[in-house]
Amino acid sequence: MDVSSGIMGTMFMISNSLLYPVVIALLGLIAWVFISAGQFVSEYASRNRDLKRLKVGCRNAKRKMETGGFSEASTVLLGCGSNDILRKFIKDLSEIIQESEIVKKGGLPTEAEKLIQDYELKIAEELMQARLVSRVGPMLGLMGTLIPLGPALMGLSTGNIHQLVANLVIAFSTTVLGLLAGGVAYCILLIKTKWYTQDLSDMEYIVEVLKGESKPKTNNSG
Repeated sequence: MDVSSGIMGTMFMISNSLLYPVVIALLGLIAWVFISAGQFVSEYASRNRDLKRLKVGCRNAKRKMETGGFSEASTVLLGCGSNDILRKFIKDLSEIIQESEIVKKGGLPTEAEKLIQDYELKIAEELMQARLVSRVGPMLGLMGTLIPLGPALMGLSTGNIHQLVANLVIAFSTTVLGLLAGGVAYCILLIKTKWYTQDLSDMEYIVEVLKGESKPKTNNSG
C-alpha cells in the first residue's frame, strides 16, 4: 500500500510540476502566432504573380543567352520575380549564368538544378515551424487542461471552491490557447504550402526554358 501511494504521489508531483512549463510554452506559441500572422499578411501583400510576364521574360532571357548577352539575360530574369523567394532564386540563378563557362556553350550547369533542390530545403525549413506548432499547440493545450484537473478535484472533495474554480480557469484557458495556436498555424501552413509549391513550379519552369528551349546559334562559313 505504501509503494502504491508513493508511486501515485510521485506521478501527481511530476504532473503538477509540468503545469508552469506548459503554460510558458503556450504563451510562447501565442507570441509566435502573432509574429507569424504579421509576416503572413506582409508576404501576402507582396505577392503579385504574373505568369505571362514570367513566360515572356524567360524566353527573352534565353534569346539573350543565345547571342552571348549573359548580363542582359540576368537583367531580364531579375525583372520576372513576383515575390521575395522567387526574386532571390532568380538572383542566385543569374549569378550562376554569368559565372559559368557551360552557359557560353549553350547549356545550363548542374548548379541550376542544385539551386532548386537548395530552395526546396529552404521552403521545407520555412514550413517546419508552422507544421510543428499545428501539432504541438493542441497537445500542450490538452496537457494544460488535464494537469489542473487533479488539484481541482481535490479542492472539490475538500469543499475548497476557490481552488476548484482557479484550476478550472487554468484548464479552460490553456485549452483555448492551444487550439488557437494550432488552428492559426495550420491555416498558415496550408496557404504557404500552396504558395511555395507554385514558386517551385515557377523555378523549375525558368530552369527548363533556359536549359533546353533551343540550341545556340552558330555561324557556318565556307
